[in-house]
Amino acid sequence: MKNVRQDKNLPWACLLGDVSMVRALGRTGIPVAIATTDRSDKCTRSRFCNDVIPIPGWQHDPQETLSALTRWAATRDTKPVLFYQTDLVVVWLSRFRDRLSKSFRFVLPDGQLVEDLVDKARFYEQSANWGIPIPETRILDNTHSIEAQCADWNSFPSILKPISRTAAWHHAVGKGNKALHIRDEVELQSVLRKLNRDSGFLILQAAVSGGEENVVSYHAYVRKDHEIGLQFTGCKIRTSPRQYGLSTYLEITDDEEVLELGRSIVEKIDFHGVLKIDLKRDDHSGKLFVLEINPRFNLWHHPGTVAGVPIPEAVYWDCVDPSKAIATSKARPGVRWMVPMSDISAFGEYRDAGEISAIRWLYQLLTVDVDEGFLFSDLNPAVHDIMEMMHRRHDPDHTALHKS
Repeated sequence: MKNVRQDKNLPWACLLGDVSMVRALGRTGIPVAIATTDRSDKCTRSRFCNDVIPIPGWQHDPQETLSALTRWAATRDTKPVLFYQTDLVVVWLSRFRDRLSKSFRFVLPDGQLVEDLVDKARFYEQSANWGIPIPETRILDNTHSIEAQCADWNSFPSILKPISRTAAWHHAVGKGNKALHIRDEVELQSVLRKLNRDSGFLILQAAVSGGEENVVSYHAYVRKDHEIGLQFTGCKIRTSPRQYGLSTYLEITDDEEVLELGRSIVEKIDFHGVLKIDLKRDDHSGKLFVLEINPRFNLWHHPGTVAGVPIPEAVYWDCVDPSKAIATSKARPGVRWMVPMSDISAFGEYRDAGEISAIRWLYQLLTVDVDEGFLFSDLNPAVHDIMEMMHRRHDPDHTALHKS
């Protein structure tokens, strides 16, 4: 990465997100302020973080969070551009958009569409109206007998996942598991008995055959006139856990089939803004099924920027000065992104499955294009992680909350 100095004469970017987005914005020279509930969060240690805005949190106190952001924005010479990176934040932002627009610039889909996409139950119900190919799906209301609700379900193997991952879900199935693979009716009933009503609504879905390497994604920034400004595709290589886990190693691709389907979905749902569509290609039929659509920024935008498709920067200039709009460009396929501390855990599972050797993993680590864990031009977040790890090792009662 070239050494980029932030130009603080430019309008600021205000980020409610993680270190990947700090770097995606900061490496382009845009000054970045991070709004966070934790001033010690590792993303605040990044050299691309120019200011920190303490907030109580959109869940804990949405009104005061709004006030804290607007007070900070009032200290800037021009309206900052707001970036958001989680489902909870995009819903909060959408619901307060009218008040926030007085202090910030941002791009957002229509409010109803935000709600329909983020609420997974509503998304699967709407998919039939939109004509989007999804696996057979059933929403389970956990306030009633969920065993009875799926007594006639016979699409096995299946996937069971929560609409939102709660503490009760993690307690029942293990932290880090986004979903469970269900082989048959006996296993389904066994799992359901472990989940209490605090686990929330659940999604029962026919499994699309194939591993996590079959999960691909379409990323786009769609302008208000419905012109697709920038787009690229990607695929997962490894996750932790190996099945239905969090991404630890991924790659930018040039998949024309995914691009075509992504563009058609954007048109069907009448979308504008930033989105990521997760899909999975069935091993048997080769058909692509849509798993979810996320109307927000995400970690993919860092490797996407490195690959020549800087979606966050394009949004920024469209908000600040449309005459400097980023021209449409094609992503450089083969750019790879890794979080080594997480991927080394994934490596153990993939090695045991005979899919990778230690030498191969080391080669991938040394040649990766974006090392989110140990970015040599921005090492302070890595130092923070190491210090946290050492602290936990010497203090077992210490709990560090970290999400990237």
